[in-house]
Amino acid sequence: MSSEFIDLTLPAHDPSFPKPRGLLPVPQEIEEAVAREEARITREHGFVMAPEARQRMLNDLTLQYYYEGAYVASRHTPLGVEILAVGRDEARQYRENHPPETRQDVRIGTV
Repeated sequence: MSSEFIDLTLPAHDPSFPKPRGLLPVPQEIEEAVAREEARITREHGFVMAPEARQRMLNDLTLQYYYEGAYVASRHTPLGVEILAVGRDEARQYRENHPPETRQDVRIGTV
């Protein structure tokens, strides 16, 4: 049995929903989900989530919101997650056009 759950209600699975490129805007639903999780952690464990952990959660959930199941090249930045290429062909071209030293922080694969 697979332990992966795919939320087919996300815009990632709606072909009519435009998929943004570049720095992704954080959807309100994601902001609210992260705030609820922060409150739960504080309530249940008695500590405040580190800003870096909060940003990582925002980035991961935003990426999933728009691109779950897609093959992308992305990077996490202080301002959020950035989409550099979508699909295997674009990702291959990205790798070919950017030397390894310029893409050390780039993740390429399926979201």
